[in-house]
Amino acid sequence: MALKFTDKTLRGLNPPATGQVDYWDELLPGLGIRIGTTGKKSFFVGTRISGHYRRITLKPPYPHLELAEARKQARAIIADAHAGIGPEVRKKRSEAGTFKAVCDAFMTDYAKNHRTKSEMQRKIDVELADWHDRQITEITRADIKEKVRLKAREAGVSANRLLGLIGKIFAWALDEEIIDASPALRIKQPTEEFERDRVLSLDEIKLLWPAFEQTGYPWGPLYQMLLLTAQRRGEVASMKWSQINNDGWRLPAANAKTKTGHLVPLSSLAREILGGIPQISEYVFRAHVDAPLQGWSLAKRRIDKIVTLPEPWHTHDLRRSAATHMRSIGVDRLVVSKVLNHAEGGITKVYDRWSADPEKMAAMERWANRLREIISGAAGDNVVQMRTSS
Repeated sequence: MALKFTDKTLRGLNPPATGQVDYWDELLPGLGIRIGTTGKKSFFVGTRISGHYRRITLKPPYPHLELAEARKQARAIIADAHAGIGPEVRKKRSEAGTFKAVCDAFMTDYAKNHRTKSEMQRKIDVELADWHDRQITEITRADIKEKVRLKAREAGVSANRLLGLIGKIFAWALDEEIIDASPALRIKQPTEEFERDRVLSLDEIKLLWPAFEQTGYPWGPLYQMLLLTAQRRGEVASMKWSQINNDGWRLPAANAKTKTGHLVPLSSLAREILGGIPQISEYVFRAHVDAPLQGWSLAKRRIDKIVTLPEPWHTHDLRRSAATHMRSIGVDRLVVSKVLNHAEGGITKVYDRWSADPEKMAAMERWANRLREIISGAAGDNVVQMRTSS
């Protein structure tokens, strides 16, 4: 039955002889109070959520929960119900709380095995630090655009990557029903990106190699191995001693961008470099913590202070340069593709994963010999027998 709720009328309600009686608030449809035979009175909200009727009891019982507060809670529940949000989802969102709490859950549930997990964590800890104590629901589209715009002033491509991470975090929070909508949706990248085609010349490689040596461990040998192995920087930085054996370096699928592990043959020059590295960690390249290296930008600036090339270069250019120069000394295109661990499809994906290992080894040794020539300026033995593809 309907009743105009006031404290006086609620206090005057008498318990029924049997069962329970429900009264509905005339001023706020959907809010009710139930009275049992013991005289206990509890507010509740009756509403439909996504087409299903729900009865939600408010706590604590009346009069510990006052009428004004009950109406306030009821209005919030009814507003959520109209948006299809139940009290369980609302509780989850309230518990999620701050942007930092959401990021912690995102890193645990989404990014725990991600190839760039360490870089994601760095961006969250450093570049998004001023958002940590804010409620995630308070971060607006304008906040995101301003954050990305300021980053673009110093590094355009890095701003694109930052926007990508922010978008992933909010998309995950949306999937987890922590937020109603993502404010990062359809924000344009601030910087137009073009596929780079920069290939270091032989003269540039000759200048860079001693700069790598002068940089010292861990970054110097790491950059040398990037050029020697033609693998991606995150893959080489994650190299572990346990992955190296007589055959070469077994790059695990978990660390590979293509999610396909492969054998990276190690040339004689690569093994010489590894032989000069102290085994002080499970990781070949270690800084202050037992984890893959971070701080690529700082390391690159250190190298640039030692030597300046005619044109700017990026770390990824080493991989492209190695591949290009392998082709220039006669390495078959398919073998280069397998060295680079490019994603394959069809029958070769299943049956041809390891069949090119001898050719890969020959290619890597041939490339190492060419590097020796470049570095020393002396003629090297570049005659390595290679099987040609038909």
